[in-house]
Amino acid sequence: MSASFLEMIKPELDAVDALVEKTLKIRPGHLSRFAHLELESLQKHLHPALVLLSGRMFNHTGEKLVYLASVIQLIYMASNIHFRIPDDSDAAKDEDPRDGTQLPLLVGNYLYGKYFVGLCEGQILEFLKPLAEVIAEMNHGALLRKKNSGLPVTDRKFILNVIEKETALLAESAARLGGILAGASEMEAARLADFGRNFGIAYGIMERSLDPALAAPYFEKAEKALGGLPAGRPRDTLKEMVRQIQNGELPVPLRMTGQSENPGERKIGDMVIPKQYRDKEEYVHSIFSSIAKKYDILNTVLSFNQDKYWRKFTVEQTGLKAGGSALDVCCGTGMISVELAKKVGCDGSVVGLDFCEDMLAIARENLTGSPYEGIIEYMQGNAMELPFPDNTFDCATIGFGLRNVPDREKTIREMTRVIKPGGRVVCLEFSKPTVPVFRQIYNFYFDKWVPFLGKLGVGIDGPYRYLHNSWKVFPHQEELRREFSLLGLQETTYYELTGGVVSVHVGIKPQEEHIPSVAATKE
Repeated sequence: MSASFLEMIKPELDAVDALVEKTLKIRPGHLSRFAHLELESLQKHLHPALVLLSGRMFNHTGEKLVYLASVIQLIYMASNIHFRIPDDSDAAKDEDPRDGTQLPLLVGNYLYGKYFVGLCEGQILEFLKPLAEVIAEMNHGALLRKKNSGLPVTDRKFILNVIEKETALLAESAARLGGILAGASEMEAARLADFGRNFGIAYGIMERSLDPALAAPYFEKAEKALGGLPAGRPRDTLKEMVRQIQNGELPVPLRMTGQSENPGERKIGDMVIPKQYRDKEEYVHSIFSSIAKKYDILNTVLSFNQDKYWRKFTVEQTGLKAGGSALDVCCGTGMISVELAKKVGCDGSVVGLDFCEDMLAIARENLTGSPYEGIIEYMQGNAMELPFPDNTFDCATIGFGLRNVPDREKTIREMTRVIKPGGRVVCLEFSKPTVPVFRQIYNFYFDKWVPFLGKLGVGIDGPYRYLHNSWKVFPHQEELRREFSLLGLQETTYYELTGGVVSVHVGIKPQEEHIPSVAATKE
């Protein structure tokens, strides 16, 4: 969890990560070879943060707290692996071998075993019994879920019972035991448990992509429980974490289990896709091929004609001048490419790159006979492996494409590589609205109306339902800004447009260090 408000416990989180990583390295190789261990930031640091902040609330830091946080994270990882083992072990030959039964089961059991070791090494064996009970209840919840897999998802009582066992009890233990280790009184520990349990239920509802209204009262109870605990920065940090998760600023990754509500789907990375597609890239390609001819007009209608303003504002942030050169990554039908061409003029050049030939065909058709025909070149290519030398362009843009690439980090690195020092990477993307009432309206609009209107336009609702799903798992605008910084871009910032419906992120490639003439002569 890279949220800036957790900087206060960053050294301890780093220590937890180191202990966990040490456990994952075994003689035959890294355990990721045998089971799915890829965790998003929130999954990686949520439970350790609950332990560490609960301890900090009572002015306690130290090795024991770090060991407790790492032990609880190992329990979470083990359960996460076990939960995603398919009910049917006869996996197809072309599927990832880690999706079988035996190896993930062994890895999960190994991690459960290492939790005992962590308790011993941290000299906190007094927590053996309560955590063992939690592990038993978590597996009990999984058994209930599998046994009643045919039960309608509308059975709220059953769903909440499973969520409490599978998810909430571990969050409750993380908060309560962290406080106990730090010297919390019995009443204070009970309040921490109340906070952790209600927060865990709300989190479990969101990671299963259930109705957010179902989670709201549990978030409220969690915040109320925090109100009875010692005031200070740790408590404020927990409140901020709850608030950001509730309003979507910290997106909750969907939980992957061995059974699916739709057997024709599977989860790859952060997206659920139909099983007939090999990967996210192939799925996204099929989507944009199917809507290429009506893409521009539907975008204008669905955005209430705001998309033109968004693109113009994006290009204004590039710093382009007449005669400059620009790269438009994931250019689609070339709408941003044309805006870039207007900026560079007849003496400049623009390259629009996209992986979907159907979209490029529309872009070339739109360009024919226009004043920008000799300025723009469209080409098919991979955003993660740009076919250009280092330091080629004055800027690189990407509009509504960063959600769709399989590797966001690699794409940003590639865009940075191909621009000149001092050049800008500029990204236009859907974001999380910041105005409270507008946020709820926007979520409803994208969840219900966009797929419906999209179906009217192209005959199927899949492409525009994908738009909403990809938006839900995309990072909050502040998180993306931090990614830009961590990947080496400087002076990173973002601008929220139309109430935060979209954001434009900007980062500048550092100037190369000057090589002294003496050193150059030696070369």
